[in-house]
Amino acid sequence: MRFAILAICLWVATASAGKVTTALVTHEGGHYFVEVDALVEVTETDARALLTDYNNLDRVNPSVEVSEVMIRRGPGDHRVRTVTRACVWFFCKRIHQVQDVTEGRDGSIVATVIPEQSDLRHGYARVDMWQESGGTRILIRSEVEPDFWIPPLIGPWAIKKKLRSEALDTVFNIERVVSSMPLQYNSAPVER
Repeated sequence: MRFAILAICLWVATASAGKVTTALVTHEGGHYFVEVDALVEVTETDARALLTDYNNLDRVNPSVEVSEVMIRRGPGDHRVRTVTRACVWFFCKRIHQVQDVTEGRDGSIVATVIPEQSDLRHGYARVDMWQESGGTRILIRSEVEPDFWIPPLIGPWAIKKKLRSEALDTVFNIERVVSSMPLQYNSAPVER
């Protein structure tokens, strides 16, 4: 559910200075699909540093209680563990995820859930970002399939609303965090 990474509607909103042009969430056959397209007024280098600081993901998503690099296989190739507390109405759940995260030569960040070590049957997220004249364009696409019981009263509608809210919070927090604190660079930005 953390993805941020994630169809209620096509939604346009303005953050402090950035702009979210698309925030779509769909549900089909137990899978939730998230697509977010945003322009944030920070440099690509700063956005990338923040989103690849895997030990401090709580800075961009306050629902993240634990984030840590378990294995660092090489530059841009990590195994990351997160614990996220997600609440929808009266139902709260701590969601454990272990993901293989790779930073591609094309600048993408791809996270693939390891189901045997996670509370998800399936999970995949891809973040693409590039510098534009008005800031950094961030495109997030993700898919998750929970491997836990969801009360029928909550259902897909509420889960979609929560996923959308978390994706938007993550995007909005990028500008807030970059403007308020120095960033630790976990890996060098990809040269293009």
